[in-house]
Amino acid sequence: MPASALADSTNSLKRSPAHLPAGGSSQKKQCSNDRKARCLQEESPTKPQTPVVGDLEKLLRRLGRGKTVDQATVKALKALATGSDQVACMVDMVHSIIESVKVRVSERCRDLKGKKKMLQAELYLEWLCEYEFVLAAVENVLRAKVPIATGRTLFSILFHLIDEYISAVDAHQDGWSHRFPMVPIERYSWVMTLVEEANDSTTDERSTMAVKDAEARLERYDSVMALALQRYKAECTEYWQLSAAIGRKQETLARGCCLLTEQTGYGSETDEMGFGLLVTTRNSMIRWKGQTSSGSEADDSGYET
Repeated sequence: MPASALADSTNSLKRSPAHLPAGGSSQKKQCSNDRKARCLQEESPTKPQTPVVGDLEKLLRRLGRGKTVDQATVKALKALATGSDQVACMVDMVHSIIESVKVRVSERCRDLKGKKKMLQAELYLEWLCEYEFVLAAVENVLRAKVPIATGRTLFSILFHLIDEYISAVDAHQDGWSHRFPMVPIERYSWVMTLVEEANDSTTDERSTMAVKDAEARLERYDSVMALALQRYKAECTEYWQLSAAIGRKQETLARGCCLLTEQTGYGSETDEMGFGLLVTTRNSMIRWKGQTSSGSEADDSGYET
């Protein structure tokens, strides 16, 4: 798989309050709020009364083991991701994955004896590293020869997963959550605050390396997500009916990349707007958006991913 042959990207700058552009805080909040508003417009306002928590992660971990998958597990994954309240249920299940990831990282890192405090950039990198089982599962399903249409399911998982990651980074960076503003964000005693990092010149090299490694992880994520999008489109006999919905998803993803760059510095060597993140996937989505049956935007009501 091409997605497995990625090298670390180089020369990225550490993010700190001093690097933010004038008015950066208000610009970031506007970017974040616009992005969240678009997400809420696209998703069902009704949450499932009994959301399934944990099942999605179990299936993905099972599919990510080894190089082969069984048809029954793939069928179960697709069934879990479909239903009358599909989008809201998917958001809940994916949110449970990022919460599980945070717990795993905390358990692994908090008791490291004789180690210095972790940087925030290193924490966000660790969260990304924990996503590897999802990428392995998606690759295995895409590689498998099973008579089941999986593109929409796989793309939806990856789309909501990166959205949850961005939300988690944003919440930890600012100390509050857009989705749950009344719930305080947990602070880790083993992670430096931005003020502590700013007052310690020895953190610069570590932060730069963490950002480079994270950018490489995002490149891998991008390549796998682009393959899932390609499969999704190939399985749609009338793919142009989805063009406007895919266009809105791309705009949501663009807002998320902008916010992620503002908060972490990922891709900031290219620009300050996140144009250097998830490039392959976003370009494919833009091309899909432009492909309609009549040359104008199609009526895609009912076709949200």
